[in-house]
Amino acid sequence: MNASLFTGLGRDTRYVFLGFPLAVFSFAVVLTGLALGIGTSVVFGGLVLLSVLLVTARGLAHVDRIRLSDLYGRPVMRLPYRTPPKNAGPLRQLLHPLTCSRSWLDALHPLLRFPVSLVTFVVAVTWWALSLGGLLYPLWGWSLYLVPGYTDVGTYVLPEYPVLATLAFHMVGGALFALTLPLVMRFLAQAEATLARALLLAPEDAGVQVLTAEVPAQAPAAQGSDDVPEPDRQPTVRRFVSAR
Repeated sequence: MNASLFTGLGRDTRYVFLGFPLAVFSFAVVLTGLALGIGTSVVFGGLVLLSVLLVTARGLAHVDRIRLSDLYGRPVMRLPYRTPPKNAGPLRQLLHPLTCSRSWLDALHPLLRFPVSLVTFVVAVTWWALSLGGLLYPLWGWSLYLVPGYTDVGTYVLPEYPVLATLAFHMVGGALFALTLPLVMRFLAQAEATLARALLLAPEDAGVQVLTAEVPAQAPAAQGSDDVPEPDRQPTVRRFVSAR
C-alpha cells in the first residue's frame, strides 16, 4: 500500500512538474504559428505555414499522450488522423492537415492547457515546499535567526519556550501538508489530464478500451526430449492489446 502510494505520488508529481515547461513551449509555438499563419492566410504561404503548424501540433500531442500513458501506467489510444486521398497531388497533400479536425484539436490543446498548467504547477510547488520546508525545519530554521530583527512564531504562541514552539509549529504544519500531498497532487494531475483526455484521446468506451490479454509463452523444448509442457501448465505473459 505504501509502495503504491509513493508510486502514484511520483507519477502525479512528474506529470505536473514536467507539464508546465512543456505547456509554455507548446503554447509559444502554437500561438506564434497561428498568429503568423492566420495573418498571412490571404497568400499561399500562410496556408502552408498553418499546415506545418498542425503537423507540429500532432508531434506535441504525441508527447502528451506518452505522458498520459506514464500517468495511468497503461497504453492510451487516439482516434486516427484524416489521411489524404490516394490520388491527391503534392499540393493537396501539403494542405491536407487543414481539413483534419483532430489536428485542430491538437493545436487547441496547448492554448487551453497553458493556464491550467500554470495554476497546477504553482499549487504543486507551493505544497511541496511547505511540506518539505516544515518537516526539514530543524536543518534550516537556525538560519532565520541570522536575519536582523527576526522574530519567530513561537514568541507569540508560547513566549516561555519560543524556540520549541516555533519548531513544533513548523513541523506540525509540514506534516499536515505532507499528509495531504498525495491527494492534492492527484487532484492537480487529474485536472490537467482531463483536458488532455478530452482533446487528444479516443472516447473511453467499450469499443476502444485497452485490454490485457493472457498469451502463452513459448517454452523452449529440451533437445532429445519429448517432454512438452501441458497447455494448462504453460507459462503465460501479460501483453497489452488494443481495439482498432
